[in-house]
Amino acid sequence: MITRHRSPLLAAAAAACLLLTACSGGGATEKKPAHPVFDAPVQQQPRQALLTTQNAGSASFTQTLTFTSRHGDTVLTSRGRLDFPGSRASASSVWKLADGLPGSTKDALLGTTLDNNSSPTTMRVAVDASTIRIRPGRADYWLRYDESDPWTTGSIDSLRGSEAAFGGTLLEIVSGARDVKQSATGGGDRRYRAQVTAYNALALFAPDIRGELHSSISPTSTENPVELEITADSRGRITRAAADLSPLLGKEGSTLHPMKRLRAVLTLNGFGASEPTAGAPAGTTLVARKAVLPIADVPRGACVDSNTGIRDTDESMVVRVACEQPHDARVLAHPGLGGGDYPGDESAERRADSACERAYDSAPSSWTREAADSGTYWLAWPSESEWGVGEDPKATCYVVSR
Repeated sequence: MITRHRSPLLAAAAAACLLLTACSGGGATEKKPAHPVFDAPVQQQPRQALLTTQNAGSASFTQTLTFTSRHGDTVLTSRGRLDFPGSRASASSVWKLADGLPGSTKDALLGTTLDNNSSPTTMRVAVDASTIRIRPGRADYWLRYDESDPWTTGSIDSLRGSEAAFGGTLLEIVSGARDVKQSATGGGDRRYRAQVTAYNALALFAPDIRGELHSSISPTSTENPVELEITADSRGRITRAAADLSPLLGKEGSTLHPMKRLRAVLTLNGFGASEPTAGAPAGTTLVARKAVLPIADVPRGACVDSNTGIRDTDESMVVRVACEQPHDARVLAHPGLGGGDYPGDESAERRADSACERAYDSAPSSWTREAADSGTYWLAWPSESEWGVGEDPKATCYVVSR
């Protein structure tokens, strides 16, 4: 006969063990939390990666937009810092133009100045929830555009994005990714290949540039898709995106006809490290609502700068500045061109030229001496659609100072 002795205390413990699943060998395995991106359906992962990137709070970015022609590469490089929840960004944009690029193509990409040269190749931008500030070229001041300003639509508004405060980055088209294919890379990263409709890809560009690209693309068309590549790190944040935008080229009659290839590459890093420059940028700020106006409305003898950031208007927009500081031009006069119907392009130009020659000869010598090209004056006059609208037609005569 075998006998055992069991302690009442041990018996109680054993009974408790039967009741509790936490005892050795009887516990349930904890479920691993779902990954915010990689556990979603593959077709949704690019969008989830975008949301995860935005939830990181802030990031540094660099994007290159490369137009390739037989003259070489023309590249727009934008870099800066994004604050996603604060809807803020600070950035700079620099163009590097290929040698030999036709003047009309340069003007389409950069815009033009009062002397019909291309606009500056550099611009700084600061965006917050209600304003867009720009500092173009050699300007020693910022221009502040508010949401209610009449000039904030079009090219100014395109400086603000919907997915990031700075507009025109590839983040704007990630949500439109379709036919997504996924592959894993080293270190837990994921890479995606997808397509975006050509219509959605047009959202990367300001309206005037968009007009030089294929404008016949239907919102529902799936023809000529844009190829998009996305890389997300192990946390699901987007670190790189690249798109072949060449299907947007080739519009008949476009000033971008020399361009044979168009590609964008975006990189993101420094997530959550720091915010963009807060508050007003350092230096003088001019309120665009007061300082920006058509040159036809600038008083005689006043001085202006050419670069407003506004590209998509038929009017010659300028920034009124103090004549005591460096400036691009001085207005000499606004002589009348006579009433009646529009006389035709050549006749209208002859009238304007004769009137401005007289204005130049009678202007104070202190004004005309400012001309960078001695003895030269410039003029602007109404087109047929503007002729006599609201008042008798007038020319604007001015000298270019630099």
